[in-house]
Amino acid sequence: MTLGGYYLEFPASYALIAAFTLIFFAGLNDTNLAYKGMLSTYNIKHKKELYRLLSSGFIHGSWIHLLLNVLGIYFFGTLVESLAGTTLMLFIFLSSVLVGGLYAWLLRRHDTDYQAVGASGGVMGLLMCAVMWYDGIQLGLFLIPIAIPGWLFVILFNIGSIVMTQTADRQRISHEGHLGGAMMGGIIGYVFSPQVPWTHGWYAFWLGTFPIVLFAIMHVLKPKWFK
Repeated sequence: MTLGGYYLEFPASYALIAAFTLIFFAGLNDTNLAYKGMLSTYNIKHKKELYRLLSSGFIHGSWIHLLLNVLGIYFFGTLVESLAGTTLMLFIFLSSVLVGGLYAWLLRRHDTDYQAVGASGGVMGLLMCAVMWYDGIQLGLFLIPIAIPGWLFVILFNIGSIVMTQTADRQRISHEGHLGGAMMGGIIGYVFSPQVPWTHGWYAFWLGTFPIVLFAIMHVLKPKWFK
């Protein structure tokens, strides 16, 4: 893509980063902006403000929150965009944000007013696709210099997120949004994967994505088992 005579290699990724940043700065001058766009189970249920399922993916609560998701887009968004193209990359991000919001609403729909913001669901969707399409990728957490295979990372992260939904930490971080985004990304990654079954991408789907589906089903069938 050319812009003003200059070649822009990853237009969708850079556009998302710009949107996150501009909206964050706008929110510094408009304290109501975050409330108007955040995911809110109360407003979705009682006011039918379904747009919040998507708009919440562009709102961030702090500089650190913004930085983490910007880095996620920079690393994984650009990788997916280089592999799949701009249109599919945007579809993966937006659909993962949307499904992340729906997943969070499904699991927390009985809360008086569950609230969440951030692009993490979309980033998780891109991460899942990157892992499933780029078999040799290595990942690690911040401040931990040891990298592990990407397929193993997402399996551990997603199962850990399922566990964290049952702890007090669920009031601070939307693990449900992460799970929904990862589920959508895992499904898209599996459907569009050029790899044959029994590769590491296969493990990432069945051991890192399918448990998220089962967790949601059990949450609906046996809600008294969960917090």
